[in-house]
Amino acid sequence: MSKLDVLAIGPHPDDVELGCGGTLALAARQGRRVGILHLTRGERGTRGTPEQRLAEAEQAAAALGAVELAFLDCGDGGLRHGEPEEEALIEVLRTWRPELVLGPPRHDRHPDHERGHRLVAAAAFYSGLQARGSRAMAAHRPAAVFSYMQHHSFEPSFVVDVTTAWDAKLAALAAYRSQLYQPAGNTAGGMAGSGVSGASGGHPESRWQGITAEGGLAEDSATGGAHRGGVAALVGASERGGPATKVSSREFRLAVEGRARHFGQLIGAELGEPFWSPQPLAVADLLALLPGGPR
Repeated sequence: MSKLDVLAIGPHPDDVELGCGGTLALAARQGRRVGILHLTRGERGTRGTPEQRLAEAEQAAAALGAVELAFLDCGDGGLRHGEPEEEALIEVLRTWRPELVLGPPRHDRHPDHERGHRLVAAAAFYSGLQARGSRAMAAHRPAAVFSYMQHHSFEPSFVVDVTTAWDAKLAALAAYRSQLYQPAGNTAGGMAGSGVSGASGGHPESRWQGITAEGGLAEDSATGGAHRGGVAALVGASERGGPATKVSSREFRLAVEGRARHFGQLIGAELGEPFWSPQPLAVADLLALLPGGPR
């Protein structure tokens, strides 16, 4: 494994792709090394099996251009965020040594998302303390941890223009056939053979497996995904059957494009992904902040 520029962390497979997939793909296309870490396998989700979700996550990561993918086992539907989970995440952070971490929001509809936020914030700080974690690994603290938006809205600190990377986000959402509503004819075909390196060879989750799952029943993660073609294109059904969930609904599928268009318009772009920063952002060039689009 090698150093990452950006690491996106999600409580469940599909949270990262829904919340910041466009931003990750954009960074990858700009030559940045990006990785994805899922804190659980989504093993207690209403739809799909852990094996299906693993395969879908691998395809989605390849679509976004991620060079690393791994899973922890923090417990879907009761995500744990105590010291053992912090230690496991510290090991990942010290192994990949990302400069920037993108994580779940402070407040959200799914309790696992809020717990995931607390775990990411704590581990990112403690990873910089040599007295925490393995003494054999050098301390590393990411320069920043930003939160992407999931179900609940918030006032963003900044919005990333993801217009040019939206196709990659759609390809990643198409991979989650067991979870998300798919437009007619939408498939993830052709991505299964894409190479995403694992944690220690073989399946990408093989290195970080020391934490067992426990806790109550989970609802599937929630943010949304949409097809660029708009309402008329959303005539298909989920490729895999199962009980109806919020994220498998046509309305939910439409919502993410509406959100992206809303935040994109605020910055003079077609499509945008919003983020929250716990600290003020440094600005070296005021003119670089000017929005595009019509005035």
